[in-house]
Amino acid sequence: MQIIEKRGNPELAEIFVAKLREKTDALVEFVDAIDPRYSRDEKWVITVSTQFGCPVKCLICDAGRFFAGNLTEEEIIGEIDYVLKRRFPDGVVQCRKFKIHFARMGEPALNPSVLNVLEKLPFLYNAPGLIPCIPTIAPLSASQWFEKLLDIKRRLYQNGHFQLQFSINSTDEKVRDIIMPVRKWNFEKISEFGQRWFESGDRKVVLNFALAHDIPVDPGVIKEYFSPDCFMVKLTPVNPTWNAQKNGYNTVICSSNPNGASHLVRALQHFGFDCVVSIGDEREIEIGSNCGQAASLVMERENSVKFEGVENGN
Repeated sequence: MQIIEKRGNPELAEIFVAKLREKTDALVEFVDAIDPRYSRDEKWVITVSTQFGCPVKCLICDAGRFFAGNLTEEEIIGEIDYVLKRRFPDGVVQCRKFKIHFARMGEPALNPSVLNVLEKLPFLYNAPGLIPCIPTIAPLSASQWFEKLLDIKRRLYQNGHFQLQFSINSTDEKVRDIIMPVRKWNFEKISEFGQRWFESGDRKVVLNFALAHDIPVDPGVIKEYFSPDCFMVKLTPVNPTWNAQKNGYNTVICSSNPNGASHLVRALQHFGFDCVVSIGDEREIEIGSNCGQAASLVMERENSVKFEGVENGN
């Protein structure tokens, strides 16, 4: 692993861009972060890439500017190991919540190596607070991948030590297909799997909506398909990525307008859903922490690869 660039604030988030192979586009991003509301002893997050770029090419994300295949099991563990050993060289992590997000660049359900990493993680480090987190759009081609993930969770990550999140973004299936232009599970399939996933002691399955103006999110539709007994809802901003700006997706909520979705929160709570509004620190945007941005900048600088919009730092 060759670390090409490090940026950010160690008291908030440090982003690393690394070259893993000889190819020009064999770049990944990974992140060492804390929630500013908590100390690192309370909550620590490592976010890793699972693919070189991303094949999904969501219209609100910059990770899909390029795609060069899957990382191997060893390469994914290498990202985790690099960040972890900087702070805990002996591999003993005593954080109450130690989250590893497979969420930087790539769709984790399209890489079988992610399952191999999840099989090994509990035995690589002494980390009682370990909580892997898988965010996914639920690609239609990955049904067997999800069955294997369910088996791994049941065997190795019981009692709330796993977090599964489905990126929904809109309750209108046609709009959802525009934003995330690949074949994926419909709401019925996500609901059926989530009900099989959730067992006593588990974290509820998260339905994530990155809220943008003119993208419909109907709490009635959420209630129609999903049970508040095993699903919760997380509302997040649409970050000012280059793709979001190019495609005209402007966020509903942000640090200067944290209550922009209060009507939606009230409706969801009325239907019995736990609802979390998750707005990151503005400094994360200032350091270019949105997925794909740092790698794009490095590719342009180091390899003369031109991405429209990169010159503006977006």
